[in-house]
Amino acid sequence: MFWKKPKQTTDIRDPLEIEDQRETFRYIFKGDLGFSMDFKQKPVQVINISAGGMSFRDEGFTRYDVDQITLVLDIPNYRGEPFFSAQLRILDISSQGICHCIFENCTIEKYEILHKYVLEMQKKEMITKFRNQMIKKQMTRK
Repeated sequence: MFWKKPKQTTDIRDPLEIEDQRETFRYIFKGDLGFSMDFKQKPVQVINISAGGMSFRDEGFTRYDVDQITLVLDIPNYRGEPFFSAQLRILDISSQGICHCIFENCTIEKYEILHKYVLEMQKKEMITKFRNQMIKKQMTRK
């Protein structure tokens, strides 16, 4: 008897299309550098933010809790009004006590403000890292 060798399949898609790309457009605040806001009349510390939503520590909330929030974003190099207002809904609360939320009822302009904020924060972080590396190099030469 003759057995056919099974064909090997290769995935020729771009690896970036396969991987989870959320972190590409998400800004994760380092340490306690995030900002505070109120959610359901309780102060919370924002852990990360993207145009789609944000995460913060659970303060006794439940899944699908929703609140109207307003943020004044400190956007470097931005000449417009840095106000952002939307409904924020908790989609999930992780076992580590992190609320993962989504923005609802946003206009395209509001999403663009968030995209600009994330981009500028990423650029600011990269510039800071570069400067710190240059300082370290100069100090080791002495």
